[in-house]
Amino acid sequence: MKRMIGYLAVWLSVMGLLLALVLGYQTVGRGLTESLLAPGSTAVHLVIPPGMDARRIAELVDASGARLNPALFYWVARLRGQARAIKAGEYEITSKDTLPGLLDRLVAGDVIHYRLTIPEGDTAQDFLNALAADPHLKHTLEGLDHTQIIAALKLPLSHLEGQLFPDTYVFTGGTTDRQILLAAYHSMQSHLDAVWATRAPDLPLKTPEDALILASIVEKETGIADERAKVAGVFINRLNRGMRLQTDPTVIYGVAKIKQGAVDESTAPRSLTQTELRQDTPYNTYTRVGLPPTPIALPSEAALKAVTHPDQTDALYFVANGTGGHTFSRTLQGHNQAVQQWRKLESSRSDSSAASGGK
Repeated sequence: MKRMIGYLAVWLSVMGLLLALVLGYQTVGRGLTESLLAPGSTAVHLVIPPGMDARRIAELVDASGARLNPALFYWVARLRGQARAIKAGEYEITSKDTLPGLLDRLVAGDVIHYRLTIPEGDTAQDFLNALAADPHLKHTLEGLDHTQIIAALKLPLSHLEGQLFPDTYVFTGGTTDRQILLAAYHSMQSHLDAVWATRAPDLPLKTPEDALILASIVEKETGIADERAKVAGVFINRLNRGMRLQTDPTVIYGVAKIKQGAVDESTAPRSLTQTELRQDTPYNTYTRVGLPPTPIALPSEAALKAVTHPDQTDALYFVANGTGGHTFSRTLQGHNQAVQQWRKLESSRSDSSAASGGK
């Protein structure tokens, strides 16, 4: 009887061990295959500091809100040879992540990437404002003006306007505003060097800076891709003949610069008074011949190409046609007629708006 009881005890112990192994295997299996987020949960944000070991990372992932056994995380990382290969950075755990999948991403450094888009035609100050407003950047240039920023970045410049390439910049958390600005500066230099090296012959542009200035004016004059080279051709013709450029965007820039010091596109005037048109400033191309002293905006690659490869045109004038584009004219008489047409269109629109209560 005692022997049977002993056998029964051994059998029960073995069965208990087997059951524990089965349950443990099932638990581990679920831990390896199920999502780290509960159904309906939103993504979890995870920041891994440099130098953190696998045990602390496991605790950090668990504390973040993911469904995770820290011990399982640690031992799986050890067994897969990944415990010492996890990279620091900012991660997002999603419903698609399992434990092995997350470990692979942590080892690959699949960190969160942010985007900062600077539109073509913005000013250097607009660029700085966008940097200052981005919460994912590390701000190291706060409170500095353009001259101080140029000095801090050790740039070979006398002004910042036009020197930063408008683009979408992709970066990771902790990137500095300084890094973005340097990338934008070098990108503009690269684009400018490329178009200048292949420029059309006999242009009245003596330096790459001249091309940058004219490109910024073209950028502000038209947003229509097919018009850029033709607008550039008109300005090239006027420069060749010693005519004033007579372009409103330069005057607007000069007025804003006098009032603000650094031009912010959102606060620059949208229209000019006759007094402002007659006010002589370095940027008033109605009162002065030639290019203004600096660019007036951040030109796109398309604008840079337009001024270095302008259309061969005999047009000397252009005016808005009321539909988003421009009417180009060879003679002053033709230009005046186009201006009258545009004014009639604008007047009829104003009358229609007034009749409908301004709606």
